[in-house]
Amino acid sequence: MRYVVSESFDQSEVNKYFEADIAPTIGKTFRTRGGKWYRVQDVACYTDAIDDLTSVRVLLKRLR
Repeated sequence: MRYVVSESFDQSEVNKYFEADIAPTIGKTFRTRGGKWYRVQDVACYTDAIDDLTSVRVLLKRLR
């Protein structure tokens, strides 16, 4: 799953992403190995038109 940072106090982090196998739940907070805290804002499934693959994209808000 692709986790995309949609809101952050650090503007250089906005629209950056990372891959993870964490099950997303809207409202859930979690900590990354780097010590950053995020809250899940939205979860969406999308289909890539080129590959015809379905993927999950998760929007995050950076907390600290």
